[in-house]
Amino acid sequence: MNHTLRSFATLSCGIAVFWILFAGSPALHGQPPAQQARPGAVSDWSHHHLLYPETKDAAVQARIQKDPRWSQNRVLRHPETWWPERRTLRRNAKGVERDWSESLGTLGFAPQLDASFSFSIGADAGHGTWSTTAQANGGFLVTAGTLTVTATDDGNNLGLYTVYPGGPNLTVSPSGGFDYDNLIYPAGNPVLSIAGGPLFINSSGFEINLWGNSPADNYSFYGSSAASGSSYPYQDTGTPFTLNMSAAPDPGGGQTFPAKFVFDVTAVPSCTNDYVAMGLPASGAAGGQANIVGLNNLYTDSAGTGYCTGTGPTVMFAYASGSGQVPAAVSLSTDGTQLAYVENLPPTAYFHVLTLGKTGTNGASPTAAVAPGSAGGNNAVDKRVLLSPNGGTTTQSSTSSAFVDYLHNAAYVTTYSTAGSGSGYLYKIGNVFNGGSPAIAWSVAIDAVPSSPVYDSVSSKVFFTDSTGRIDYVIDTASPTVVYGTVVAAGATSVNAVSIDSTNQMVYATFNTNGTNALAVQVPTSMASSVSVPVGTGTATYTGPYGVDFNNAFYTGSGIPLMFVAGTGSTGTLPTLYGVGFTHGALNPASVSSTALATGTADSSPVLEFYNATLGQDFLFAGVTNNCIATIGGGSAGCTMSLNITNGFPAVTAATTALAAAGGPTGIIIDNDSSDAQAASVYYATKTGATLVKATQSGLN
Repeated sequence: MNHTLRSFATLSCGIAVFWILFAGSPALHGQPPAQQARPGAVSDWSHHHLLYPETKDAAVQARIQKDPRWSQNRVLRHPETWWPERRTLRRNAKGVERDWSESLGTLGFAPQLDASFSFSIGADAGHGTWSTTAQANGGFLVTAGTLTVTATDDGNNLGLYTVYPGGPNLTVSPSGGFDYDNLIYPAGNPVLSIAGGPLFINSSGFEINLWGNSPADNYSFYGSSAASGSSYPYQDTGTPFTLNMSAAPDPGGGQTFPAKFVFDVTAVPSCTNDYVAMGLPASGAAGGQANIVGLNNLYTDSAGTGYCTGTGPTVMFAYASGSGQVPAAVSLSTDGTQLAYVENLPPTAYFHVLTLGKTGTNGASPTAAVAPGSAGGNNAVDKRVLLSPNGGTTTQSSTSSAFVDYLHNAAYVTTYSTAGSGSGYLYKIGNVFNGGSPAIAWSVAIDAVPSSPVYDSVSSKVFFTDSTGRIDYVIDTASPTVVYGTVVAAGATSVNAVSIDSTNQMVYATFNTNGTNALAVQVPTSMASSVSVPVGTGTATYTGPYGVDFNNAFYTGSGIPLMFVAGTGSTGTLPTLYGVGFTHGALNPASVSSTALATGTADSSPVLEFYNATLGQDFLFAGVTNNCIATIGGGSAGCTMSLNITNGFPAVTAATTALAAAGGPTGIIIDNDSSDAQAASVYYATKTGATLVKATQSGLN
């Protein structure tokens, strides 16, 4: 044993193994062994989808400790073992506070919704699709789409029309024939805006406006054209008009996460080297909007009383990494020098490995980006791989997060196409974080739209959900094949990443509908059985619930374990927190508690648990897009909530600790529970206004 390891011999067995893994695996990071004595900590989306509850089974412990991700998870769950000064934690009853809020540019994180519709009103008939983004009032703004008219009363003006931008305020159409606002409001069969719904225009300038003049499915189909000299060549009103909503097939439904890096877990917080990174759903442009951003000087507040100097963070990097969007979460290397993510540039997508620049200009702000390795002489290196199974002949989109397997220096990522009934591919990328050139090791076709993948090193399986309502896996071999699970959520459903309990070899998945209910499902990694728990009414309006988390008792084996998920409530659009108990390790559908998180139509964020060892308290964080149940100064506002789950399922009321969040929060990342001022925080982005927020954890400042 070398001197470094001997100096830590007095620590627990788990931490000793942690140190060996980081000190003895320099090839994982492309760094010389001497630099590995500094262990960093990563908190990104993947660490909340691969879990390691504690076990007393020596054989199980030996299996899970082989994976460096086990070490990272232990660090995140046990800060008391690596941040000694936290033991002097100062207590404060002020609750959650916003320390700072940093603009990320002109973009939005709202989950997208695809709606397919058809109509038959009088002699008029047709069908179409549109894409939307959520609005603060609970409605959706149509941002793109097409309408195909197949029949009219005079046989004219048939063919393809495209959405004309406008709204959310009432706007006069280009022909002056009518008003429109491109809004729809979900209420059962979603009602189009009474003022004037989405406007479609064809190549000859003819306009069609679909709108609802009451909430009772009484729709109108209006046409107008300035060229025709007539305001309304025809106008048909009545029923039936079918509007069939289908959840957006894009994996994750817009629920991205920031990623936090701690430079040295054995030292005090670093104002220079600790940072938060986030991919942005915006087209990258050098000199303009960034699609990947990082901030340091994190431990500050608006009063200038934080651990670091100043009143807010500093832009560490702002890159235009290609011209596409980075809509899903980034994954970090364990030394924090590299990021892995997917650039979506339909109809293509690229996997990136970005080595952060240390010289020159690395971007002044999220709206003054630079290209990696170019402007200002920065030495950033951006390597990308086209996600195509055959070199470019077959190309697909990707809105999924890349899962990095630290043990084998590989990454897994999926792509998808919505053509027909939907399809996709799963890829393994080799040579990720070692300074070499990443490349596709293998790819395998999937007969449905797949979610982001999660790899479990114990079973050697890559798990994902798909758009037909299954939980599938691929065994990582030289000749991989897909093993499709049984359908647990029949019908069109959302595709969200699974969470894997690697210790107990259990997989947890969520689906927004099985035709009747939204579901949380537990299956063993063998896929030999399944348990489904209804968590609200099935919905095609939103793509959540977005994932599960568990209380501290689940992770430690001490106390009564509970699984938490933000489900869909009695209406399918009412965010509701569910707590589900266990019986002999299996979810118990008869042991369910629930409480509303909103007072009306809204979407939720993923839930996130954090246990504070000093206070001996367990917290759950969640957010909603609008109609927050907590009193935060607005009856229709979005918010982020902090719930105390120390004693079991919490009460959620108007008095619940909450912080206003425009459009609700994205996924939430936890910092730590340091006693240093502003060094114990949560991080998330607001979906409306696109700001990155750092807020003090409840009771931890």
